[in-house]
Amino acid sequence: SIQIFGNPIERMVDAAIMIEQAGAEIVDINCGCPVPKVVKKGGGCELMRQPEHLEKILRAIRRAISIPLTVKIRSGWDEQSKNALAIARMAQDCGVSMIAVHGRTRQALYRGEADWSIVGEIARQVSIPVIGSGDVCDAQSAVRSLSTGVHGLMIGRGALANPWIFSEIAAALRGEAFTPPPPVATVDILEEYLELLTTDLPEKAVIGRMKQFASQVTRRVRGSTPARRALCTAKSVDEFRTLLKRWRDYLQGGSADEFTSVPEAFDADLSRPTAVAA
Repeated sequence: SIQIFGNPIERMVDAAIMIEQAGAEIVDINCGCPVPKVVKKGGGCELMRQPEHLEKILRAIRRAISIPLTVKIRSGWDEQSKNALAIARMAQDCGVSMIAVHGRTRQALYRGEADWSIVGEIARQVSIPVIGSGDVCDAQSAVRSLSTGVHGLMIGRGALANPWIFSEIAAALRGEAFTPPPPVATVDILEEYLELLTTDLPEKAVIGRMKQFASQVTRRVRGSTPARRALCTAKSVDEFRTLLKRWRDYLQGGSADEFTSVPEAFDADLSRPTAVAA
């Protein structure tokens, strides 16, 4: 599935056709992004304030492609205009195959709690599959969210903080206990991501993405603050590799003094880091 955003009908149709020609199985329309640079250009959640224009986009794309078309929305623009149900019904009438609903308004951004009551209401009121999104960060929140009647979950920030969230949820749904991986597995993921990025992106872009990911994924490892600070101030790919190796050595019993790139060394009184719930 490839997601696009925008406002001009012709450009959205052209993009959808390109996606199908590239071999994608689904075209997804982003009507939920709250980022100012997106909504100012008429894309993302701004389309929820333009339902008639959005309908024209959806109908035009539906006529132009043969693969499934899906849509991601929020509960509305603000508390006074929660029109997600109306948008979902309209999307269904336009031939949309599935809709994802994030339980926050655009105005809320990512603050507060997602309103799963409106997500569940939409799941009951339309006949196409509804995927719920918002605040799914562990197995307990996933089970609670699924109880609203949605057909599935969309997980975003929760997966950045805990890449094993999917295995954790799957185990809970099977009624099985989940054993979190050891702390060093976080280093494994960072190293793998680093190598994947370096195959396609220039060094500056790699460093930016690595810092963004490291600032999230390391937070579930107790005692990770110095390592996170060091990783987020790295200036080259080689430095990032070196810091990851030093952190791995520490987690496996090496010396905390090897972290010389941070203002303070690991607290010698800290117990060996272990994975903890967010």
